Amino acid sequence: MSNGWLWQNPLPQGNPLYGIHFAKDKLHGLAVGSDGTILRTTDGGFRWLKIESPTKATLSAVFLLDKERAVAVGARGTIIRSDDGGKKWKIVAAETREHFYSLAFASDQKTGYISGSNGSLLKTADGGETWTPLASGVTTQLLKVTALDDKTAAVSGTAGLVLLTEDGGATWSQSTHCDGAIVSSITLLRNGVFIAAGYGGCVERSTDSGKTWKRIEIFTKADLLAASFVPDSSQGIISDASGRIWLTGDAGISWLPFSVRTSPRVVDAYFADDFTGWAVGDNGLILRTDDRGYSWQRLSEGGREDVNDIAFQTDEIGIAVGSHGRIWLTNDGGRDWLPAYSETEANLNSVAFYDGQRGWVAGDDGTILRTINGGASWGKGETHVTQDLTSVYFITERTGFAVGENGMILRSDSGGAYWEQQESGTRLWLEDVKFFDEKRGIAVGDRGVIITTVDGGLSWQKVRSNVRENLYSVSFYGDKVGFAVGENGIILRTEDGGQTWKDQESPTSNSLFAVTYFNEKNAVAVGELGTVVMTENAGAKWAAATSFTGKLLQAIVYRGGTNVWAAGRGGMIVKRIEPLAAGGYAPAKLPPTLRTRPRFDAKPRKPAITLTDDGDIPAALPPKKDQ
Repeated sequence: MSNGWLWQNPLPQGNPLYGIHFAKDKLHGLAVGSDGTILRTTDGGFRWLKIESPTKATLSAVFLLDKERAVAVGARGTIIRSDDGGKKWKIVAAETREHFYSLAFASDQKTGYISGSNGSLLKTADGGETWTPLASGVTTQLLKVTALDDKTAAVSGTAGLVLLTEDGGATWSQSTHCDGAIVSSITLLRNGVFIAAGYGGCVERSTDSGKTWKRIEIFTKADLLAASFVPDSSQGIISDASGRIWLTGDAGISWLPFSVRTSPRVVDAYFADDFTGWAVGDNGLILRTDDRGYSWQRLSEGGREDVNDIAFQTDEIGIAVGSHGRIWLTNDGGRDWLPAYSETEANLNSVAFYDGQRGWVAGDDGTILRTINGGASWGKGETHVTQDLTSVYFITERTGFAVGENGMILRSDSGGAYWEQQESGTRLWLEDVKFFDEKRGIAVGDRGVIITTVDGGLSWQKVRSNVRENLYSVSFYGDKVGFAVGENGIILRTEDGGQTWKDQESPTSNSLFAVTYFNEKNAVAVGELGTVVMTENAGAKWAAATSFTGKLLQAIVYRGGTNVWAAGRGGMIVKRIEPLAAGGYAPAKLPPTLRTRPRFDAKPRKPAITLTDDGDIPAALPPKKDQ
């Protein structure tokens, strides 16, 4: 739970994770990430709990001294520690506001170091209770610190920098590596073998405790990100930016690449013994290996494809669509999302339902899908166009419109089976379309373009918006009052069905990608960097809600109370657990001509074709208990 939002996908949460560490028992572990995220496990990572964090700052590294004592560090001088295995955390004073990137303790569990921006280095001698600044003698970013014992430690950073100390941090010697590229990791092994890895596929190795170094050719130009070696062993891994994991069994002399499905960016890894390791990355990804790193299983649940649109027909029954042809169904308000077969790999951008059974999806390459069973199965509509389609809207069970690339407008009178092109009068991208009845409609798009029709789309007229920003979404209450939102936080309001528009004072400069107007007074819009803005007085004033993620939000559904869902990048679907606004859900009445048409109720449904393999990294199964 974050600021009144609950993660429904991915689980346990979807913010990027930057650090992971386990106690010696291989059961108690912690993972940390952006927006103050802290996750805790007591069973080796098969179940994770999101912990209340004392900070909203990005946390970049975490270290467990034992199964009770832990320290984590992050942006703006953040140091936090826990004495109960990570259940409760308190802030530790740091005499600096530099960003901390890395944290390490020596084997004595008392001596520890923190490295950070602008050459900042801190040391503790009491297991992390107090920290004192050290003079590093440099102003570069110090990205990774590692400690061998109470005397020997090393730091790596930007501009090829490696710092070494043999006197507990009192003095540091400097050397330059990897032709001045970023050295993202440094490892100290017991027998005087030191390994530095960095951008451009650089691995350098020393066998005399860092006095001389030799370049190891591993035949890749990919940036190397995170290294982890098994304690007191010659076995280790390095991850790269192309999603591969490189393994060594001879203390870094030779390396073999292993690909991981979906090529995830692994930014931190930790090995507890010869076989067992964990890794973390974007979109809340948590991985585990039980075979030295040859194969990896997923501990986090749910898809990580972008969610581009989401719709709910009732408080329980909903659907989400996204990148690479992904469609998900829920019958329980989003607690479980079931993947449905879509027959396409195209990105799906918009979903619209006329009633509980009949729905349509618009996507890239002229893709239109239609369903008559609530989304359990899908068939393709014939569009005969290859332009990307960004929005679809049906005004009756037979008549609908889709808009997209280069001013494309399509109309169907066959329930989405066949589509015909209409002349929009613009070649700008159209991003959203809405209709009030079978004749009157509106579309918005790039560079402030707004067009309206009064004859069912036979002809479209341009309307002056007086803005140059891209408009991404439009929503009306009834057929007169509406909002359009877009680039740089722009919010426009109309009171005459879209003929004239006024610029509203916006509380954000972040782009807004979706708006929904859910009763006479209340509307909510979402956008980049987790932005949520609301009005409770029909747009007289807009206010920004507290952010709970830095991720991009692309869609919002409001059905009153806590039945509010937002969706976005990296598989993100979140639901409110406290009401977002005082106003209830009161959709405007339909025009009389549309009220008489029969509408089917939404019913729970299962995907007609069960997807046994969703293309993701295989899910981890907890090890069987020995009999």
